[in-house]
Amino acid sequence: MNLAAESANQMLEIVEFGTMNGQNALGDGITYAANNANNCLYYTGSTVSLGNGSGQAQTTQVDVNGTVSTMGNNGYRAISYRGMENPWGNLWSMVGGVNITGVGNDNGGTPYICTNYNYTPGINGGNYESISFNLPVSYGWINAMGYDQNHDWIYMPVECSNSANSLAPVGDTVWTSYHLNGITTLVVGGSFGFKEECGPFQYGADRTLNETARNNYGAKLLYIPTKNEIYTANIAKWNEYMGG
Repeated sequence: MNLAAESANQMLEIVEFGTMNGQNALGDGITYAANNANNCLYYTGSTVSLGNGSGQAQTTQVDVNGTVSTMGNNGYRAISYRGMENPWGNLWSMVGGVNITGVGNDNGGTPYICTNYNYTPGINGGNYESISFNLPVSYGWINAMGYDQNHDWIYMPVECSNSANSLAPVGDTVWTSYHLNGITTLVVGGSFGFKEECGPFQYGADRTLNETARNNYGAKLLYIPTKNEIYTANIAKWNEYMGG
């Protein structure tokens, strides 16, 4: 997944649910799981019966040291948004083509976004362009989103504070590096034990390029359609429908 696709899903969720708090609207997801010694991850595929719909699995299985258990409580079963299982929870999802850069005085750093699909971690030039605001300087509940006229489709936090919480206005947290000096990468959604902090807007912007963690990170594959005559005709039809 890249940031454009992630932002599109976030926008759809806001329109569809009428809130930025995805957990309240759809379900907690796998976010209350125990931090077991050998395995914390739940089997995928339990939302297959939903097809391309949204909702929660009836049950989700987990294998702990060879013993398979079936979980049916909220917080321990997978959710699906428009056919995408675990949009938050279970694993942090890596966001391709985003580098967070700071030189010590840029708060939590400035996001740089790849302008094509030639992702190169650890750089902030060439085919990467910056957005016009910095991420918050420290961890906290998201209180405000930034705005960049040239990237007005982005939902990324510019402020977090103690006046926000797990219910309002966003209901998710952001993890940043205090006065970032270097380059970090971006993950989204939250992991198996982050409880009410997880959701469509929970970002981890403090992850180093060589960081590893036991069953904590994953990625979702993004299908990019071929730009052929059919694709172009469909886009033209959509623009005509929208009055563009």
